[in-house]
Amino acid sequence: MVPMTRFDSATEVVRVGENRYAVELDPGYLIGTAMNGGYLMTVLQRSALAESDHLHAVSSSYHFHRPASSGPAEIETRVLKRGRTVTTVQTTLFQEGRTILTGTLATATLDPHAEPRYAAPQPAIPPQHQCRRVDPRQSHLPDDGFLARVDVDFSPDSYAALARERTVTTPELCGYVDLSARDGGSAKDPLAFLPLAVDALPPIVSLLVDWSWAPTVELTWHLRAIPEPGPLAFRSTCALVSDGWFDENVDLWDARGRLVAQSRQLARVGR
Repeated sequence: MVPMTRFDSATEVVRVGENRYAVELDPGYLIGTAMNGGYLMTVLQRSALAESDHLHAVSSSYHFHRPASSGPAEIETRVLKRGRTVTTVQTTLFQEGRTILTGTLATATLDPHAEPRYAAPQPAIPPQHQCRRVDPRQSHLPDDGFLARVDVDFSPDSYAALARERTVTTPELCGYVDLSARDGGSAKDPLAFLPLAVDALPPIVSLLVDWSWAPTVELTWHLRAIPEPGPLAFRSTCALVSDGWFDENVDLWDARGRLVAQSRQLARVGR
């Protein structure tokens, strides 16, 4: 039997009744005093897939109602439509009786050997050994916290932008993201890592303003292919920062250069 990794344990959900699950939210995934949104999406995805006859969450939309803290939480699920091709599951996270996060997930079963009829080329991202780590959140997080669980390596240009070594006119971050080596990387279950991966990066608006917590209001992401184990190449971009709001768009490619995930979120510029 393969032992559970730290990530497996942190995102495990336990069925406690019909359409009901319990989870212990791991403080290692806190960003400041709030749980990382990608971590919460991973937890809800596990509950949704447990209710579906299909293997994969191909389209997932989440609304974040209030911050979650570490500790016990409850999940309720509801199958909205059960079909041979697509089953849609609604799932809600509660903590201390309050609604934290709701998600609607379309689940299906993708062919891991499917070849695309068309695929936009992956952008040129330097090899991982040329990338470096820097994170504007580091001084706000404990040594054994989020940054010890998720590895993010930035391209030289992205590193320079985050380190304020160059001025940014067009917000863009590129590099590689993976579960930490302590968790064995994403080799064991790269699919489970994707909801965390699309929301693991420093907020793109950090390139324009001093870092502060940037709460997500809504995030939708799509699974485009079954990823190979290993680090995921990423590109994060932004189209508009205005009136206290910004968008963040993340694309992920696996080791074979296949587009495996796309996300877009609307968030608030932190104060």
